[in-house]
Amino acid sequence: MITPQININGTSRDDLINPRRDAIDHLMDAVEALKQVTPNGRDYPGNPDGCVADRVKHYQRIGSLMAIREAIHAEAIRIVNNEA
Repeated sequence: MITPQININGTSRDDLINPRRDAIDHLMDAVEALKQVTPNGRDYPGNPDGCVADRVKHYQRIGSLMAIREAIHAEAIRIVNNEA
């Protein structure tokens, strides 16, 4: 994404950064919630391969959220540093 630039006619630094901080916090809340539903072998009786496959998908979901979190964090840092 193109990083917003702080300027006299634009949105304030806080109004650009604070919603990103909130989004990062909410993404971490989502990651924590997903950790609570990690597939467990006891719920896949007789189907260990299904459990392994679901765990792989589960951790990919968490990885996707973490990647989004890192991207938003990098945006906020660029805004703080007023980088294009």
